[in-house]
Amino acid sequence: MDWETRITNAQNALAKLPAVGGTELPRKDSEAFARTFDHTLLKPEAVPEQVRTLCEEAVQNKFATVCVREPFAQVAQPVVKDTGVQICCVVGFHDPTTSTLEQKLAEARSAVRGGATELDLVMNWPCLKNKQYDTVYEELRAMRGAFPKDVARLKVILETSQLCRDEIVAACVLASQADFDFVKTSTGFVGSGAKVEDVQLMHQMCQVGGKGMAVKASGGIRTLQDAMAMLEAGADRLGASASLSIINEA
Repeated sequence: MDWETRITNAQNALAKLPAVGGTELPRKDSEAFARTFDHTLLKPEAVPEQVRTLCEEAVQNKFATVCVREPFAQVAQPVVKDTGVQICCVVGFHDPTTSTLEQKLAEARSAVRGGATELDLVMNWPCLKNKQYDTVYEELRAMRGAFPKDVARLKVILETSQLCRDEIVAACVLASQADFDFVKTSTGFVGSGAKVEDVQLMHQMCQVGGKGMAVKASGGIRTLQDAMAMLEAGADRLGASASLSIINEA
């Protein structure tokens, strides 16, 4: 596949789009606002009791998901079952170079068996930076092939703090071609996390891709002002460990 041409075409299409703005935002005290949150606990030292508390908070506040590491999917499942709150698990987190594709697929399968319906895969951004586009794409396609849309919603974490604008464009092209559901800014463990200008760019790239991809902003979203800025920039979902305090601030 001629990735350079596809990426150049996307950049040209991007230049013709209007600036991001005028998005109708959910009311801060509404369930629609609460449903933008992936209530997150990804600290390596997390314990099951903390995950159960996270799930109880998510159910009480009607958040979209709880976002946890794979071993905790089975801890979360009985707490959120039949509540409307979904389980999201990270895959290849947070360094995408430390596990093979087969290991990532095995981790994802285990998460789904434990009850996860959303998977957040860290893109191999070092390969992306080296323009090894086929390597990145094949990993994404393998994940989509293993988990069709009726099995799991797939998000790819770009780690935008490590990428320049052109690399973010390239990452979005690859994700769109691999039929992912979301592009996500950050793990929250590397660099500065989500930035408004990156979310705006990713939102525009979702329009260019034309396949219904959405944007998840994550990393450093700690206040109501942060959350609203990301939604106004075009985010559809927010990953935050501070979601409870943000909701209480609304």
